[in-house]
Amino acid sequence: MTLFRDPVVASDGHTYERAAIVRCLRTSKVSPITREDISINTLNPNRVIKKMADEFRAECQRKKALYKYKLDVDVKKTEEISYLKTNTKTFYQAEWIKNNDSKIMLVNLTGENAEKIAKINCQLEPHSNIVRTFGRVEHNDSTILLVQEYLPRETLSQLLKHTDQKLSITIFDTILYQIASGLAHLAHHGIIHGNITADNVFIYQFDEIEENILVKLTNIGDLDKSKDDYSEKSDVYAFGILTQELYLLGVATNDKDLIERQTLFQRCLVTDPNERPTFNELTKSIIDLMSKRKFIYPTIHE
Repeated sequence: MTLFRDPVVASDGHTYERAAIVRCLRTSKVSPITREDISINTLNPNRVIKKMADEFRAECQRKKALYKYKLDVDVKKTEEISYLKTNTKTFYQAEWIKNNDSKIMLVNLTGENAEKIAKINCQLEPHSNIVRTFGRVEHNDSTILLVQEYLPRETLSQLLKHTDQKLSITIFDTILYQIASGLAHLAHHGIIHGNITADNVFIYQFDEIEENILVKLTNIGDLDKSKDDYSEKSDVYAFGILTQELYLLGVATNDKDLIERQTLFQRCLVTDPNERPTFNELTKSIIDLMSKRKFIYPTIHE
């Protein structure tokens, strides 16, 4: 019951592992299956079976490298997180079985882009402003299962809808800087987000002190296949649209502050992609704007 390495066909029509049948025929000249006479000299390589065995062995090695965890051995699934479910993703609360304090969930991927999305997320180096994927999980289903960092209930769009007061521009600067920083990390690794909206930004920490705020991007690699012109500059354009939406929703600021930021983010929306800034340039510009107000508005609301 082991995998063939050097399969041969004997004159009885059956396939054997060469070393095993040779050892057998040294003590007996009959087939161990049909009991007819056979000879070592009649053994011929079975190239079809060898090819199948080699391919199967390679696939096993690929899967071993592919799957970092095993369901019910390393992680366990609990209840479904219904409010996060989409047409191609199902989310579950999850726990580490072995000693690990990090909060996690399981994401079940389906659809034609599932393999591509899984590969992008599993190979991406960790970043403080991107939801982390720990690895792929081996399970009995044919779908793809990933273990990811947990998602909090509140997104950026929900935060803006539920807040009673206009947020200070320093808070917006902090949030936009972190989004741009995460997108710069993706661009550095040749990855296009392709779906930058306030619904894909999750609030991990929100505080009156902007240094304590933490947001993270999710849905990395969920690209619309009908669009083939995605590049970093297309993500920059989407980021520019997001900034306009955020400022329209309400920022407590003065005209000078707003004009400075509108001038910066309008550059993201120019028609010629080559004239748009990169995310590295954007993060530097946002830092420059933040430094001007560092000691003027220390609290969340102005």
